[in-house]
Amino acid sequence: MKRVTTLLSLFVMFTLPSCKRSEIPQALPPQSAILPTGASTRSSGPSAGVFTSDREYNLNVIYFVPKDLTALPDYERRLSELLLWAQNWVKQQMANSGYPNKTFGMFTNADKTRIRIITVYGSKTKDQYPYLGGNGAVYEEVNAYFTANPSLKKSMHNLIILPYYKVEADGTLSGGPFYGTGRDCYALDYEGMDIKNLGKTDAAGRVFSAWFGGMVHELGHGLNLPHNRQKVSENNDPQKGMSLMWAGNGTLGISPTFLTATDCAILNVNQVFNPGTDIYYGPATASITRIHASYEASSSSILLSGRFTSSVPVNSVVYYNDPNVNNEGTGVNHDYNAITWESKTIGTDSFYVKMPISELEYKDNATPYDLKVKLVHTNGTITETLYTYKFTDGIPVLNFSTRNELSKQGWTIKSFSSEETTGEGAVNGRAATLIDNNVSTFWHSKWSNPAANYPHEVVVDMASIKSAKGLSLTQRNGLSRAVKNFEIQISNDGVNFSPMGNFVAENINGPQYFNFGSPQSFRYFKVIAKSAWDGEQFAALAELGLI
Repeated sequence: MKRVTTLLSLFVMFTLPSCKRSEIPQALPPQSAILPTGASTRSSGPSAGVFTSDREYNLNVIYFVPKDLTALPDYERRLSELLLWAQNWVKQQMANSGYPNKTFGMFTNADKTRIRIITVYGSKTKDQYPYLGGNGAVYEEVNAYFTANPSLKKSMHNLIILPYYKVEADGTLSGGPFYGTGRDCYALDYEGMDIKNLGKTDAAGRVFSAWFGGMVHELGHGLNLPHNRQKVSENNDPQKGMSLMWAGNGTLGISPTFLTATDCAILNVNQVFNPGTDIYYGPATASITRIHASYEASSSSILLSGRFTSSVPVNSVVYYNDPNVNNEGTGVNHDYNAITWESKTIGTDSFYVKMPISELEYKDNATPYDLKVKLVHTNGTITETLYTYKFTDGIPVLNFSTRNELSKQGWTIKSFSSEETTGEGAVNGRAATLIDNNVSTFWHSKWSNPAANYPHEVVVDMASIKSAKGLSLTQRNGLSRAVKNFEIQISNDGVNFSPMGNFVAENINGPQYFNFGSPQSFRYFKVIAKSAWDGEQFAALAELGLI
């Protein structure tokens, strides 16, 4: 979750595994105390009654109670009414983005006033399920329950709710995990989590908004949504306002709050949003083979187009412009301010989007951007390719467009100084991934014991003599172990090599090009990595090619 300035007096800040910070707000005095109860009266299981659903996959809602606590009063009614409201709110948001009658599934009773909540009583005390790191112990017991009761697990998505632990001396409530980790998300319950407080702007209402908004925000993570914020023009749009996956945890129910078009495109292929028995989240081998980026001055827009290959059909393409403000970093927990666009595929293998820069908040020379281009596959899997750009005097500098490269058909790896096979597995780590035309895979120097040291090198055999003007190099997606200084050598016999020069690769995502000075004819080329941007002994690269 993210802090909302107007609620600052109500919040206590924590650092989250999947959110930059969590705000568990100060609550009103509790209406009843949480008291331990005897183990003999505690029995895990689903809500009493008959619950049905019109679909195969449904959100698993779990109420997890540590050994020394008891469930809060009336929790099944309170949480049922709130999650049914959230289900309908998401349905409206999906319809606004062109996906009518779609929302997450839940088991409900006949008159749809209650949902099925599975209560699991933990075997440990609350201090053994702490805020930081406690999710692992909670999940272990929830998973054990589902292993013993497999018919009750209806999807890969779990919302796990715990009662708060205690009231601190200053009146602030504290508790266990309150964040998302993959397809599991955690939230906290307190007596005021009641739909009667929805929309109130008094102290109790604002406390409620933060708690309930926080739950729905973390549910977004559990439904595969990363952080992203509204475009500049949407800030004052009465139908939009605050993005749920930015700071909407503090505005939901009080002021306009919405799911972005990107959020909805991802949810559209979510397991619990669709009927049928299709298999979700299976592997997808995909790669962006061509990308072209330019700035159109007449519309003050970034124009982005490209082509891709994929083993699984692509439903949408989404674009996250994530600014590295004040060197905050990028990636998880640094992506709240990413501004996004969504487009449908053109045919089966192409995409195009126009992104007006007026919608981006930061356009100063000191703020570089990570552009994450994500292919949203029909099976719910998402594959991501990263590119980097920056602004100079208010104009985006887009230098990652692909150039025409020599075909790699018939190319092989002749030799390498080392590769990682045990640590990275069968796909990544191997030198052969450098010439597989897939920037999502990468070669990694050996890091398992004993780890290899610089210099690291790879020799490519093109099978016959080719003519080329230079080398193309793509760092590993995300820039982990990015290579800095390197040398290029060429050869006709694979034994005697001639130097083409020493170069410095930028610490950026996307293809980079290095000219030889004049065209050269050769069969073999060698890349010798001499140092890394992080100063460590390891090297990683996604792709090598020739232009």
